[in-house]
Amino acid sequence: MENISLRQIEAFLAVVEELHFGRAADRLFVSAPWLSHTIKDLERSLDADLLIRTTRSVDLTPAGNVFAALASQVMRDLNTAIKTARGMNASHREALKLGYTIGAGLEVVPRLLRTYHERRPEVGIETEEFDFTDPTAGLRDNLVNVAVIRPPVGLAGLVSVDLATERLVACLPEDHPLASRKTLKVADVLPEPIVAAPTSPGPWRDYWILSEYRPGPAPVVAEASNLDAEMHLVSRGIGISITSEAVGLWYRRPGVTFVPIIDLAPCVVALAWWPQDTGLVAQLAEVANEFRLADVSI
Repeated sequence: MENISLRQIEAFLAVVEELHFGRAADRLFVSAPWLSHTIKDLERSLDADLLIRTTRSVDLTPAGNVFAALASQVMRDLNTAIKTARGMNASHREALKLGYTIGAGLEVVPRLLRTYHERRPEVGIETEEFDFTDPTAGLRDNLVNVAVIRPPVGLAGLVSVDLATERLVACLPEDHPLASRKTLKVADVLPEPIVAAPTSPGPWRDYWILSEYRPGPAPVVAEASNLDAEMHLVSRGIGISITSEAVGLWYRRPGVTFVPIIDLAPCVVALAWWPQDTGLVAQLAEVANEFRLADVSI
């Protein structure tokens, strides 16, 4: 039997409770196709059909009924275990786990961490970089206490403080017809083949391929899970990408150039955490809020 993930179980139980893929997808902030694919993967791993699907309804098979009952109990027990462990350890923790999305807050985050260390030298911070397969930088799966992210990530209930804003730019091959322009508009880049992040739950990928501006699907020609892969694909002329101005400054590579898109609102870099971790991250959040009030921007 293949490994079964908590995300697959969460997706299945949401469909069980809603008996509707669309409503379950909205509840989890994912697309209905992603939800359907995830549950089919779960069924293949179990070698059992869990759902009966028709064009109008969703129902449970006998195996689905049994699995739903047992999995629900497992999830309740797991949530209890997590809350208990957090409650026992919170008062003794001397380190915060901070995740960050690759390329996010490249200028402001080092200053944030230095300032925090000056004020709380006794509290260490463990950091972990997450690539584009997890734009929540560990928050979705509770792998970190706090994260530096670029919204939108589609996690309802997060607490956040904006750290910086960054202009959006088109990353282009240096010999591309648009590369000589000083500025671009959204309409200029929409027809271009585009390099996208891998599919993940939530609206993050759609945001960076400008889905809300398109009448149909984006012309995605390749996927990249990190900035090096993205720059490599663009430099080869496979497609263009949309990124932040800070990435253009810090990740500049031979063969690519960056041109601002003037009719897009700036993207945001934010420090985010779940409400239950507020006590742990309060002083880091206080430093972040000072940065915001000082109007730090890239």
